[in-house]
Amino acid sequence: MATRKQALSVIEQHSGEVDWDVTIITATDKHICVDATEGASWNASQAESFVVSWHAGPASEFWDEVIQLANEGAA
Repeated sequence: MATRKQALSVIEQHSGEVDWDVTIITATDKHICVDATEGASWNASQAESFVVSWHAGPASEFWDEVIQLANEGAA
């Protein structure tokens, strides 16, 4: 059961950065875009960003998914 703070820490550990211009986190809707460092691609998406969107469900499960994708790393 992850928290926002834990997820942001894992993203930072993998040199990622949340794109706050397009990220929306509310009580019900959660949409996060995580960018890799310049020239790198996330292993989870094979792209320079990965996105997770939820419109319902526990926040902890949303953050669990974000952590899982970030932990796959970037290359």
